[in-house]
Amino acid sequence: MVSESVKSIVKKVIFPITLNQKYDKQTKQIMKIVLENNSTFIDVGCHKGEVLVNAIKLAPNGKHFAFEPIPSMYEKLNYKFGNSCEVRNFGLSDESKISSFQHVVSNPAFSGIKQRSYPKSEKINTIEIQLDTLDNQVKDHDRVDLIKIDVEGGELGVLKGAVNTIRKFHPVIVFEHGLGASDYYNTGPLDVFEFFEKQNYRLFTLKGFIDNKEPLDLVSFQEMYSTNKEYYFLAKLKVL
Repeated sequence: MVSESVKSIVKKVIFPITLNQKYDKQTKQIMKIVLENNSTFIDVGCHKGEVLVNAIKLAPNGKHFAFEPIPSMYEKLNYKFGNSCEVRNFGLSDESKISSFQHVVSNPAFSGIKQRSYPKSEKINTIEIQLDTLDNQVKDHDRVDLIKIDVEGGELGVLKGAVNTIRKFHPVIVFEHGLGASDYYNTGPLDVFEFFEKQNYRLFTLKGFIDNKEPLDLVSFQEMYSTNKEYYFLAKLKVL
């Protein structure tokens, strides 16, 4: 019997064009809403810089940060964006330490701290990376407007290491949270929902935020997670 986590990964791979194109388009729309000329954007799990490039265009006078732990990808990002962004060769989590990291050479987008099930056989190299908290990395900065987090399941760890930044600047946060990834970090929708409740944040689908819909309740968030109907979400400070 195929496990639910494997099914969810296969589902995401079978429909990559429709889902990924939808999320890319919606993320660009959100960036246009949130970012101003001098806004600060933080890209956690920058990969090839597909999202970062839009932030630089929309906020050319802003101070931007990109975090990418895979050395070869970091070098390419730094070469391409180093003059307009702080590109840093760190993984982000809730503590500062050296950590093993699963570099999925045959499909780098699947890389992460934890090895998980993949829909097909992949070439994996275990490397060592430096982890740090976002709070440490931007402690001397004076503005954060938008954070994107896509670290293949370890998103809650990144958020826990960014609590001071979140409480100080109240940024909009776009993040991945999907079955088949976060469960390998023993993280579920209740954990994420409760984290954001403590920060007085509310959760939305990307489209829900764009369309000014009501925030998600816990039941809706859990249902979307368990079915993988949605696996990208947005968190925003509650408006009183």
